[in-house]
Order: sequence, then C-alpha cells, then structure tokens
Amino acid sequence: MKYPTFHLLLLLALLAGGVARAASSDQRYMDYLRARQMYRLAEVYARGRLGSGELDPRGEVEMAIELSLVEVARAYDVPSVERKGHWQAAHQAIAPWVAAKQPFSLLAELQDALNLLDEAELEHLELTGRNDPTERQQLQARLRQSIDLLRSVADELERRRRERALGQSRTAAEFTESELAGLARSIAIELARAYRLQGLTYPPGSDDRVNALQQTSESLTRLAAGTPADALVWRARVALARALAELNQTEQGLALLTSWQTETVPAEFAGEMLAAEARLLAAAGRADEALAKLATPPPGGSAAVDLARLELLLSADQRDAATVESLLGVVRANHAPRYVRQAEAMVGEQFASAADMTTAGGKVLAAEHFYRAGNYTAAVAAYDQAAEMYRRQANRERAFAAERAAAAVMQRQRVFDEAATRFRRLALASVDREDSSIDHREAILSLAEVARQASGDEADQAMANYLELCREHLRHWSSGQTAAEVRWWLASALAARGQWQATLDVLEEVDSSSPYYEPATALLSTAYRERVGQLSDNSQRQQMVRTAWTRLLPAIVGQGSTTRWPTAWTESQRTIALELARLMLDAGDASNAEKLLSKALSDPPEPPPEYKDSATPVLAMALVAGGKTAEAMDLLRGGGASASLEPLADRLTAQLTTYARSPTPRRTERAALGQLLLEVLKAAGDSSSNWKLPADRYRAAALAAVANQAEARQLYESLTTTLPKRGDIQEEYAELLAESDMVADREAALARYALIESATRRGTDRWHRARRARIELLMKLGRRAEAEKLEKLTRLLGGREN
Repeated sequence: MKYPTFHLLLLLALLAGGVARAASSDQRYMDYLRARQMYRLAEVYARGRLGSGELDPRGEVEMAIELSLVEVARAYDVPSVERKGHWQAAHQAIAPWVAAKQPFSLLAELQDALNLLDEAELEHLELTGRNDPTERQQLQARLRQSIDLLRSVADELERRRRERALGQSRTAAEFTESELAGLARSIAIELARAYRLQGLTYPPGSDDRVNALQQTSESLTRLAAGTPADALVWRARVALARALAELNQTEQGLALLTSWQTETVPAEFAGEMLAAEARLLAAAGRADEALAKLATPPPGGSAAVDLARLELLLSADQRDAATVESLLGVVRANHAPRYVRQAEAMVGEQFASAADMTTAGGKVLAAEHFYRAGNYTAAVAAYDQAAEMYRRQANRERAFAAERAAAAVMQRQRVFDEAATRFRRLALASVDREDSSIDHREAILSLAEVARQASGDEADQAMANYLELCREHLRHWSSGQTAAEVRWWLASALAARGQWQATLDVLEEVDSSSPYYEPATALLSTAYRERVGQLSDNSQRQQMVRTAWTRLLPAIVGQGSTTRWPTAWTESQRTIALELARLMLDAGDASNAEKLLSKALSDPPEPPPEYKDSATPVLAMALVAGGKTAEAMDLLRGGGASASLEPLADRLTAQLTTYARSPTPRRTERAALGQLLLEVLKAAGDSSSNWKLPADRYRAAALAAVANQAEARQLYESLTTTLPKRGDIQEEYAELLAESDMVADREAALARYALIESATRRGTDRWHRARRARIELLMKLGRRAEAEKLEKLTRLLGGREN
C-alpha cells in the first residue's frame, strides 16, 4: 500500500493483551481519503461529522483527531515553505477538545504532542547537512516542548490508573484499564523517538548525543521485552535495533534480533525488522552482507527496506549516482509522502554536500534538497548547472525540466521579473515542444505580477512589456492550448487601457469554440461601442455599427434558420444587447434598440438590479427616439403614473453626469437622455415647485446634454449664484465652460475649477477632478510651465495622476 495510516494509534496505541479497540467506519473512511490524498474531501467530511451532533464525546475527539491528521498529511505533501499553515491547522483542529478537559481530551493532548514531534522529525530531516546553530537550537526547543507534552500526558495517565486501582474513577465515560495501559506504552515509545531525535541534533560522537541515544535504548529495552509480543512490542523492538546501530552496539543488537526471530514476526513488521538487521550489519562493517539482505524485500514491498538500501548506497565510498536516483524514483512512486520526504532529505543532503558531484542527476537532487531546505539561491544555481550538463549530453528533455524548475523556484519566491525572463527564454528556445506554450504563459503571469506591484513610469513600462509578451505568445502559439486564455488576457488589458481598436483586432479571432467566447463577445460589444464613440467620420461610424450588428447579434439569437430569442438569457447576452442597443441609438435605429432591451429586461431569468439600472435608461431613450415619450416616463417611474417625477429627474441628471465624464464621448445617448429629462420637466409642470431643487437645476443639465449651450449657460450662471454651496452644480457649469473652444470660456472654467478645488476637501473625487481639469486647461491655453508645476505639486502631495 503506497500510503500508510496516519493515526493517533487508535489501532496501535489502545492495545493491551493483544486486544485493540476497533476502528470505526468514520476512521476507516478518513484513512481511505488520506491514503489517496483526497484531503479537501476528508476535511469536509470530518467537519460535517463534527457538526452533525451524532457523535458521542469520545467520537467527537476521535473525529477531531482525524481532521488534525488531514493537515499532518498535507504538511508532509508540500514543500517546507508551505508547511507552517498546515501544522497550525493541525493544532487548531484539536485545540477545542484539548481545552475542554473532558475524560477523552487526553487523546487530543496526545495527538497534539505527536503532531509537534512529527513536525520536529521532518524539520530534522531537512536540516541534515546544514550547520546553522540557530536552526538547531529552534529544533531542540521544539523537541523539548514535545517531550514535555508527552510527559504531561503520561503523568495524567498514571494518575488515572492509580485512581482506577483505588476505585476512584471520575466518570463512567472513561478509558478501560487495558486502554490506559496501551496508551502508556505508546507514549513510552514516542518519548524514546523524541529522545533519539534529540540526540541526533548533537554532533556525532559527542557526549550529549551518546547520552540521549543511550536513554532511548534503555527505555526501549524494557518495552521490547514485553510478553506476549503485540504490535507495540514489535514497534519497540524495531526502534531499539535502530538505536543500538546508532550507538554502534552491534553485537548486542544482532543477538537480540536473533532471539526475536525465533518468534513469528508479524507481516507488517517484516520489512522493518529486515531494515533493522541491515543497519546493524552495516554498523558492524558488513555493508555487503547488509545490502545482500535487503536485496529480497518482503512481498508487497517495504518503505523501511527501500530507505535502508538508500542509506547504505549513500554511505558507500563510491556512490553510484544512477542507482541512487533509480531507487529514489522507486520510493517516490510507491511510498507515502513522509517516506518520500525522508528519502529526498537523505539523497539531497549527500548530493548537495558532495564537492565532487559531477553528474547532472546529482545536481538536480542537490537542487531539490536546497529548495526544501529554503536555500533558494543554491537551488537555482544547482538547477542551472544540471541544465548545462544535460545540454552538453544532448539530453534536451532533462535540460528543459531543470531550466523549468529553476524558473519555478524564482516564481515561487516572488522574484517575478527574473522568473518571467527565465520562462520566456525557455519557451522561445523550445517552440517546437507542445508544452513550451505553458512556460511562456508562466512568463506572462510573472510579468503581470511585476506590473501589478510597480507604480508610476515603471508600471507603464511593465504593462507595455506584458502586452508585448501576450502578442508574442499569439504569434508563436496562435492555435495552442494556451492561446484562448492569453488572447482573453490581452484583450482585457487593452480594454482597461482604452485601446479599443486594438481590443477589436484581438477579439476578432475569437469564435464559438473558444472557452472564453461568452465574456470575449461581451467585451467585443463594449469595444465596438467605445470605438464608435472615438470616430469622428460619420460614414466610418455607420459602417462599424453595421459590422457590430452582424458580428454580435448571432451571439444572442443564433444563426441561419434557427434564429430565436434566448429561452434563458445569460449575463453575456444581456451585456451584448445593451451595447448593441446603444450602438443602434447612435445610428438612429431606435426600433431595434427597443426590441433588444425590451427582451433583455423582460425575459427570464430576472436580470440583476445593476443591469436594470444600466439598461432601463437606454430603453427609455429608445422609446423617446421612437416617439414614445409617455411610455419612457412610465418605464422610468416603474409604471406608477401618479408618482412624483422628482426622483426620476434626479436619476436622469445623475446619468447625464456619468455620460458627460465618460472617457469616450457618448453624445447620442446623452442627447437622448437630455431630451427625456426635458419631457419629464414638461410633464411635471407646476408640481416641480414643490421639489427640493428648482426645476431649472434639471433643465440646465438637460439643455447642456442636447447641446443648447447658450440657454444652459444662462441657467447655470443663475444657479451657481443662488446655490453657491452645491458643488455638483458648480462642477457641471465648469465642465460646460471647459467644453468651449473659446479662450475666454476656458479661462472662466479654469477660475471656476480653482474655486471648486479650494472649497472641497483635499483628496476627494471632486477635488481630484478639479485639479486634473485645471492641469488640462492650462495645457490647452498654452501655459505648459504652469501645468507641469501644478502636476509636480500634485504628485508631491500624493495626489492621483488620473
């Protein structure tokens, strides 16, 4: 079986007299999910069971432990830089039950200690070969903490056993005597493991190391002598044999093995016993005999045997790199992540520390070790060396893999500019490979991060580089597996920068087979509408409207003889309908605009509120343009003919302001909306005298929208005098003056924007709009030096640049 059972020892720990508490169906299912690395499903299942209210107190603790073990498994399955969160989650999963102090909380406390010990063991593996005193001290502190927790649980167990012996059991819901005895022996074995790890943190041959290993040996000797020999006794025997090998007490160890082998060794311990014997033989200087023993592993394979073989191969004077690499591949393919990490640590440390390591495969293994140990610079250097060696050997496949790994390390460490350079170079050098587009895609993603983190001129340059890299991708891999995604990225970025013709050019390549067809077509409709607004030549505008209609309408109604309205409108189809309606209005086709939006707003499913807010005014404009003004007002009032028209006037005026400040002119829509607002004022008649603001406030906005500049200016001049604190009216008047080509009007607008700025709190949207407008007007008036000075001052004060 590739994946071992990660367990508190509910099968092994609760042993006494050879009798184990049976695993529940929940535990077996969780074991099954973890064994197949289905961690998310295991987490969801455990949380569901914990929240079901169906578990008894012990069942809750055991399920919390199962959830904790999911995070332990995840920790073994990810690089060291990603483990911290999983170890914390493992602790948090059982923390409530540790704090509850109910009779079975002891299991949660024990699991917490075991998790900490597992974390320390994995950390020790990956510190092998490194001589950082601070890291060693941190590891030793973690081990001491784990030992203290185990001792605390052991003391509590002993208290409970004494209470039970005296008939003073605290509650009926309590462990049995056999369970308490099994837990006590299990903790003793785990304490021995902790002592051994503690010893291995000291220099070889040092008194501290020898004393810790001797303490391990002595505690295990008592446990290994237990009768009958249940699973815990065999675990103790395996651990004792290893400790004796590390103490170089090989004669005693081999003698014990011989005596144990007179008994029937359980199948699950056959591989571990064989590995223990091989280590003792190797420690006795009989390495060839040890390797011969390991040449025939137990049926089904054994992680312990494979790891022991690897250990012996690495200790040989003349290491065969190819054999080591092959055996590491066997471990990776057949054994659990915790064994894989152990094998990788052993191999990587040996290869990383070998000054004479000249094989490319060895360099890769060293690089992997450096990466897991957090030495990313060394990892990249080793991958680069391996890639160069593979290139000299004409092994293009492995050279590619090594270069890709180096780039991935840079990307993972968020050195995005270097990662982008490496991924791009790799992809362009391997264009003939099918997967080279994936690396170029990674270059684009890395460059996107560079652009996102940059500011000012650097951000502009990074974005320009990003756009060029997207274009380069489409030149080389126009029909590859990544093309549709990159085309979408490029179009989205161009649209965000207002480059509408370029957006259209990119999106013209999108067809219905693209996975981005719907969002791309919706963006295409917006691009057409924005581009039409940029054109000054009416014939070009009309031609582009016709092109948009032909290109986009099939996305709503289909093509050929099967054209029909959607039975269920999508978000994309509604966006296209809105943009097409705007285009139709611009072209004077109110009828089609009305049809499109009437269907989009009324057909199922119910459109979201934000879509109604955007589409309803446009439908109203189409109705007005078609001579249906009363229907338009009724639509905007929500069908309530007796309702006040003041909210409608407010709404239309706000929409006019949005149109007036649009990056691209929206003259047609603005004019239609202005005409509708005039009709609303006409319908309101004398009732407008009861409104909060005078009707002229709305009439001025409407007249400006329909290009009746003279009357609009007269009204604004009066309004700004009678309502001097209304910043919105002041700003609308300044915008109206700024639209003029007359120098006097622009000077008047400049003065008015200065007043608005002085009367507005710094940093607000209106303040920034006034400051930007002043800079632009100074440029138009030819006062460049003043404009640049004001621009510089704005930047120094932390103002936005646009």
